[in-house]
Amino acid sequence: MAGLGLQSHAVMAQQQTATEEVETIQVQGIRGSVVKSLNAKRFSDSIVDAITAEDIGKFPDQNVAESLQRITGVSITRGYGEGERVSIRGTTESQNRTLLNGQAVGSADWWTNSAPSRGFNYTMLPAEIVSGLEVYKSPQADVDEGSIGGTIVVKTRKPLDLDANSVFGSAMAQYSEVSGETDPVLSGLYSWKNEDETFGALFSVIRQERNLQRHGIEAWSWDHRDITLEDGTVYEDVYSSGGGGSARFSQERVRTGLNAVLQWRPQDNLETTLNILDSTLDADNENQNFLWLPEYNGAMYQDVTITSHNVVGNFLSAGTLGLAPDGQDNILDETKVRNSKLKTKVYDFTLKHDGDIWTSSLQAGYTEGSGGSQADRSVGWGGNYVHRYDASQVKSIETSYDADPKDGNQWDLSFLRYDNNLAEDEEYYLQSDFSRSLDLAVFDKLKFGVKYRDHSRFNTKNTTDARTDLNWSLADYSLAMPGGFLSGQGTAGTLRDYAITDSDKVRAEGDALGWNYRVLKASTFEVEEKILAGYVMADIDVEGMRGNLGVRVVQTQQSSSAYEGPTGEELWVTKDKDYLDVLPSLNLAIDLDDDLIMRFGAARVMSRPDYTDMTASTSYNTETRTGDGGNPNIDPYYANQFDLSIEWYFSEAGIFSAAYFHKDIQSFVRDVTSQEVFEGREISISRPTNGQGGTIQGIELGYQQELYQGIGLMANYTFVDGEAKDAQGNDITIPGNSEHTVNVSAYYENEYLSGRISYNYRTGYDSGSAWPGYIDDYGQLDANISYKVNDNLTLVLEGINLTDELIFSYQEKGVEHALTGLYRDGRRYVAGMRFSF
Repeated sequence: MAGLGLQSHAVMAQQQTATEEVETIQVQGIRGSVVKSLNAKRFSDSIVDAITAEDIGKFPDQNVAESLQRITGVSITRGYGEGERVSIRGTTESQNRTLLNGQAVGSADWWTNSAPSRGFNYTMLPAEIVSGLEVYKSPQADVDEGSIGGTIVVKTRKPLDLDANSVFGSAMAQYSEVSGETDPVLSGLYSWKNEDETFGALFSVIRQERNLQRHGIEAWSWDHRDITLEDGTVYEDVYSSGGGGSARFSQERVRTGLNAVLQWRPQDNLETTLNILDSTLDADNENQNFLWLPEYNGAMYQDVTITSHNVVGNFLSAGTLGLAPDGQDNILDETKVRNSKLKTKVYDFTLKHDGDIWTSSLQAGYTEGSGGSQADRSVGWGGNYVHRYDASQVKSIETSYDADPKDGNQWDLSFLRYDNNLAEDEEYYLQSDFSRSLDLAVFDKLKFGVKYRDHSRFNTKNTTDARTDLNWSLADYSLAMPGGFLSGQGTAGTLRDYAITDSDKVRAEGDALGWNYRVLKASTFEVEEKILAGYVMADIDVEGMRGNLGVRVVQTQQSSSAYEGPTGEELWVTKDKDYLDVLPSLNLAIDLDDDLIMRFGAARVMSRPDYTDMTASTSYNTETRTGDGGNPNIDPYYANQFDLSIEWYFSEAGIFSAAYFHKDIQSFVRDVTSQEVFEGREISISRPTNGQGGTIQGIELGYQQELYQGIGLMANYTFVDGEAKDAQGNDITIPGNSEHTVNVSAYYENEYLSGRISYNYRTGYDSGSAWPGYIDDYGQLDANISYKVNDNLTLVLEGINLTDELIFSYQEKGVEHALTGLYRDGRRYVAGMRFSF
């Protein structure tokens, strides 16, 4: 598909045979790019969808992930109103790789309880510092392994490609509807090169602020339990919740990005590049939540309403919770006050040489992603009162309490605890590639190379002994709930008003107390991978057919370290695992007619498990009674796959394409949830295992046409059919697999005015985690318009999530009453200007 935000263009084979031809989404000059895009796609060797920005900030969307979702077969997950993770062709985000200039890029997460993932966090990647992205849907031997869905290669700018003394920039304001805040979004770039164009330097900087809020109705830990009432009545094997609440989350995000590139080309056949990237996200936040917690501190049900559900059997839809014994608290008004910060660094050096026969390159570098919550303050205001909850209605939970949640005098400090966490994701790499022309049968080029990676992921969490002796009353630390909380969410009995914590006051007084931290050994682990890979690939070029054939061989030495053993007697244990993979691949493009091309691809692929899946450590949350553990002996995902597609270029600016893909997965990694006892409490723990195999297959349809004088239409549809079974032969969902995905965009452009309106929709999918569980269908409408004042100045207006969609999740597919989240992030509007000279 080609066109505004969806167009595809490739570097034509006859123009650049030494580099990979790609389909590209051309951003600047909509109408002109349509023809160019389709022409280039037509002559490419292999399909590699991409997005390029010829001018700074001229991506189709403010967020890079939001742009990627408009490619056929690509879906995203959203976090707090922004595109955050990317999945391709029905796989999870961790089964897809993101590379920066062909190499890994380290990233971390700010939330204490985030499970470390191999999926890249796109909130760390502002669009302004990116020149283009390539999406490899089918593998090639010269592209890093580690993906079953696809690989995304992010490219940054080079000074010798720009005019000397080029200046680009933008100044915009972003309004977030839920928080009511307006924040600045600024960027600037300066590029210089000497008169001989042998040396250049580029410097860019961005600063983006966003004060956001998210309002949500939450619940968690839905599972089968035995329920005992106060009168001794026992109900066995009842599907029930571990708790829930009405959550008000707020965060102040400050994203700063720095990019410096030095490029030296002393002669036409020799070039060196040093690329430095430093991206920082300050993400201080707080979460206010009034919790109902069944059986908390020994409180028991007084009565329950149990209904029959066709999926889970006996379902506890409502209940009344009695008092906790010995005057303990059975309700919490809980606040989390966090200071969070993330940092991503990249240092990359590349040397390229074009000899008379051989072309060679050397790439070496280091990347690090680090951060987390430097201070995570948990403030629990408690009370002991009879209360009730009702989850009988879809997308709602109603509660009532025998004490007024708004009256701070009813709630005293139950505990104050300080935690923090640190994650470090780093990699050293060294790669060398060689290629030359070849005249052997159908082959015209030979390429081979070797690469070594030393990768590690470390995670630790520290905690303190909770203070329960402060005699604080919420009345002295409370604020009134602002208006509009949970507007349009839930039903009449949903809790919308309760006393919230004055987080500034708690932070000031709590920090002054002094805290003695200790390592939370169950949440501390390190995974190390030493990876040696080599490949050979030959390009195919004969009349009517082109492509490539290759094989990649990879040796992985893995070690997983964590604390194991009873509490107080833990020992640091390291477990090793080695494996060798042979990964062949074939890509062909066949000219059936002057305007008709058929493509075929076949490969064996692999994807390494997530880091937490590979460790023996376990993370417990005693308040929500949930947790996650790992398995150091788990195997990677493996699949054999093939692709078949057809492209019909029915006019100069028109295309219809259809593709079929099939992935035979040897084994899915499945999370199995069971009840475990930790510190005397029953907790739902999710651990991964290698399950049965299955298949992912689907169809992609794409259409594009310029209708009339600058008016164009682009649409694509992806159908994915995932089939897998558990050990008992029962059908199970495949994480990340949405059956239907639809993208539709209409655009208009003339000499001064351009605009686009886009709708993206994906059906529900299993998140792959016990919480949030299953994510319901979601569709979002976005639009932007720009007006070119002159050659140097363009005015911009953009609207995001214009229909104010909610994100709805529940514990498992088919059990919509088992709500885990109903969140509103609201609309966002961006207005400002872009300039260049």
